[in-house]
Amino acid sequence: MPARLALLFAALALPAAALDLKGPELGAASNFGQHWVPGIFAGARALGVRNFRDAVYWDEVEGPQGFRFTTAETTFPDLLAANGMTMSLTVNNGHPAWDGGVTPYTPAGIAAFAHAAAETVKRFPAITAVEVGNEWNSANFVTGPVKVAPLPERALETLAILRAVQAAVTAVNPQVRILGGGVHSIPVGYLAPMFDAGAAQAMDALALHTYTTPPEQLVRQVAVFRQLPGAATLPLDVTEFGEPDAARAPGLLLRDYCQMALSGVERAVWYPLNPRGDGLAPLIDATGKATAVGRAYRQIAATMEGAPVADAAPDPFTYACLFGGRTLVIWGAPRAVTLRRADLSATDPTGAPLTGPLMLSETDPLVIRGDAPLAPGRDLSLAPQTVIADSYDQFAYPGVPGQPADPFARLARIGGRILPLETHGGQDRQGAPWTPYLGVPGTTFARLTADILLPGAHAGGPVVILHRFTAPDAMTVTAEAQLAPGPRSTDGIRYDLTLNGKPVDGAVITAGAHRTTAPLHLAAGDVLEFAVGPNGTPTGDATAYRFTLRRAD
Repeated sequence: MPARLALLFAALALPAAALDLKGPELGAASNFGQHWVPGIFAGARALGVRNFRDAVYWDEVEGPQGFRFTTAETTFPDLLAANGMTMSLTVNNGHPAWDGGVTPYTPAGIAAFAHAAAETVKRFPAITAVEVGNEWNSANFVTGPVKVAPLPERALETLAILRAVQAAVTAVNPQVRILGGGVHSIPVGYLAPMFDAGAAQAMDALALHTYTTPPEQLVRQVAVFRQLPGAATLPLDVTEFGEPDAARAPGLLLRDYCQMALSGVERAVWYPLNPRGDGLAPLIDATGKATAVGRAYRQIAATMEGAPVADAAPDPFTYACLFGGRTLVIWGAPRAVTLRRADLSATDPTGAPLTGPLMLSETDPLVIRGDAPLAPGRDLSLAPQTVIADSYDQFAYPGVPGQPADPFARLARIGGRILPLETHGGQDRQGAPWTPYLGVPGTTFARLTADILLPGAHAGGPVVILHRFTAPDAMTVTAEAQLAPGPRSTDGIRYDLTLNGKPVDGAVITAGAHRTTAPLHLAAGDVLEFAVGPNGTPTGDATAYRFTLRRAD
């Protein structure tokens, strides 16, 4: 093992508790408020789910005679309490008696909405949190004037609703946590007007639905959010995350859980508990039996939930969390893993034992456990790392603290000008990504995230996205480019790779391609540049990409 890697691993023996981070509380997004199915509840109980995210619908409990909770769909929280379970209450839908049933927007409608939340909290002790709104930054769960308002105005209008609910719920039970936001993705630009207006004081935690953030980018995107006023230490709940591919879901759950723990997330709610007809992989099937991702959920609950956690990543291309000093979750650039203690065992994300040679995967973490505290530098070893630089693993947001060291200068070329890309919050305007991204100064749509780039056009000429690597010392490398223009691309993209300005590789790419060079000999200071621009027109040119340099000596 290289000396530097051994030193990095040795540092991981420090107590994880010193970092004051722990495995988030697990939850599941149920729909008992829509359809009470005893078999689904029994399946959740058998899986060990103890916390739910659900709704008791306002228009079903308030009528001319006041509030009445009488049906299975409006009294299920009593059964949760009887089984020692808890839930967060999502309040989102309107009532036909106020504001025509759309998202409340008048003072009377907002007051009635808040009062309904308070009455429901007062009725059910199982409710430990209220999530105000469900993806109100999208077009799907908001209606009426609030929906058609410009995004900054919508954010402020929903803040008024949040404040009203906070006041009403706190008056009846100050122990109930108020979750603000409830936003799809991590739209820092959308949230900015709210936080500029003091939103942090109106919530106990921000609720996020992180579907569009790859796990490996979560810590970095949360760091962008932390720059908003009052956000530096605000707790986070991820109240929805999930995956449509049932085969990939267990690995994604483990990867997300690790990175959520390192982001300070206090609660992680998988969506959905049971099949919902929307294609996302559930924890239990229609008969109540645990699915593969359900078994991964069970493994986390048994070994990681609530345990102190430390970042155990030995290099930028490997991700790892050490939970409770004894459970290591690790994944990344493929290479062999050797266990050096007889009591150590390895499982896949579902908890199934692994035998034979162990290999790191970029999608399916290994879970390694021991009877005694685990010191990775002493108790396991990794084969030598061959990756030198990677555009995905080392993606960073300029000007934001806590970002990885990025070996690539990420730039744009417009005519003869070279411009550095700048950090944008996400959903800061119509058509922008709903997560933080890098934008090209002075242009509208050309941009870059960790996995998608979009070249563009400006003043009649192309906007070319550049990744420029300057060799810190002499090295021999292969340069890999993975590029896949989206299906809406009119005529594909133009890819060029140069070394000190001289062509090495280039092509027009209209479908997924993986291009690898012969070994390239770089002297210290040599510049290798990956360039992607439109091939004629930039229409539809959003392109999945990854650039990797590997040792070839």
